[in-house]
Amino acid sequence: MALFALRLPAQTSLEFFTNQANALLLPAFGFGVANIPVYSSANPALAYSASLHYLLQSAANAYDATTPATDSPSVFRPLFDWSSNTLFIVGYTNVTTDFYAQTGQGFKALTDPTIASNDNVWGIPWVVGAKNNPPAFNEYCYSTAVIAERQLLFVRSMDGNGQPETNMPPMHTNQFFMMTISNLFGVEAWNFVRYFVRSNFPDGVTIVASNQVSITITNNSNWGTNFVFSAATNWNVNSWPGWTGGSSDGSFLVPIFTNVIPLPPSYWSESTGQFVPLPSNGFLSSDLTQHGWPEYDWTLNITNNVIYGLIDSSSGLVLDFVNLAGFGSSLPIAQLTNQQGFLETNNGLAWATNGATDAPNSPMSSGVLYQIEVGEITNPFFANDLIGVQPGTQDAIFGDPYVPINEIVQNCTWQTVNPLVHYTVEDLTEPDNEEIVFVPTDSPLSLGSQISNTVCSLGRRNLDYNPGTVENLSFGLTAGTFQLNFSGVNDLPYTIWASTNMLDWSQIGIASQPDPGSFQFNDLAATNYPARFYQLRLPQ
Repeated sequence: MALFALRLPAQTSLEFFTNQANALLLPAFGFGVANIPVYSSANPALAYSASLHYLLQSAANAYDATTPATDSPSVFRPLFDWSSNTLFIVGYTNVTTDFYAQTGQGFKALTDPTIASNDNVWGIPWVVGAKNNPPAFNEYCYSTAVIAERQLLFVRSMDGNGQPETNMPPMHTNQFFMMTISNLFGVEAWNFVRYFVRSNFPDGVTIVASNQVSITITNNSNWGTNFVFSAATNWNVNSWPGWTGGSSDGSFLVPIFTNVIPLPPSYWSESTGQFVPLPSNGFLSSDLTQHGWPEYDWTLNITNNVIYGLIDSSSGLVLDFVNLAGFGSSLPIAQLTNQQGFLETNNGLAWATNGATDAPNSPMSSGVLYQIEVGEITNPFFANDLIGVQPGTQDAIFGDPYVPINEIVQNCTWQTVNPLVHYTVEDLTEPDNEEIVFVPTDSPLSLGSQISNTVCSLGRRNLDYNPGTVENLSFGLTAGTFQLNFSGVNDLPYTIWASTNMLDWSQIGIASQPDPGSFQFNDLAATNYPARFYQLRLPQ
């Protein structure tokens, strides 16, 4: 199906967009812009998709193709209504200079039953036409560092004078799982137009960016915690250099780059069933008389809601807007820690569980036995303490000198392939981005310096960036219709230009995308001209 950029003078931008969107949506999905289902409590598969957004995007691009290249892009905001436990988009309205008033209302979760017509909904984007190559959203990424260690503390019995009995084995053996988690988050925008086309974006702009992050830590003992934080910025930019073609330059701006600590150095308190900040005066006394050997299935889940907007500072018009929601990662800390233990000790004994439980008199895990064995080998005083012979320590409580420590660093990045696409989460690339880093066993439980950001490409061109390369071009004339077929970057708005003399060119439409990355254009008017020449372009 071809899109023709022919607009009747009587049509407003909203009328044109609605008509074009209906013409595209009805054959593909069986519904139009007045009843787009985006959520149903009875049908989890129902959702706003990248393929749906592309058709709406194409309708906006078709309108913008009929306006001067120097105009700002058209922006259409969805309107909502609930019906039979299903949330629908029931139409669109224009966004002009009301960006701040509209976004100031905040955003509601997709499942919120109070969503009304004029609300903003997380993950349901506004439709922004591709126009004039303004700077654009380019990447969201974060790095998560988890440091985990296990300490063993041994408690001696006391004699009648209240002194520790150093000539006897300890009365209690206690294990303490200690953990700290730190996260680094970043949002990036890019003026991707090369310097020889335009050295800097000519207008002053304001970048509006925010991320709301939910970080949950759970285990298999019906315990969990939810850490929620948000970061936001309004950044005025009066001179934004164009891309020089290098890997890193001033064309990349990072409006959000922040570090949060959802879990400061803490230990898991078996007696209270929660994480307790590492005390300066020792562990809780209630945790020094443990009888079992519980093993926990720690899991870290991160969910993100990200907003990015680019506003023309003088006119207040929207140049770019991205609304990404409900995406993130899950990190199986216990599983990865066990894998690291296997690599660290060659035989997996440092973190192995082997059926140990929290039941009284449960056998020790083989990991704990290995930890004790290594401590005895490395420190003869510790070995003496365990059997109650001298020389040893005289303390009432003593620890195993060997402390297994592991660090897991997970880097996640969602990148654009080409900033001309106004993206959904589906469109963004997410490379294989998990790495595990060892921490020497004599390092203390620490924060900050362990954060790694090597996978995120903030401040440099994305790994999968494609300027819009066209491949597999073919064309032909069938039954009076000229058809053009080619492969390109998924969801890019390739425009079709025509000329009868190769001097004067005009845009006649936008290529449709029957399949991801596969494009087609039909010119029904081709036989009306003695000769007609064609060009493929991206919006200028």
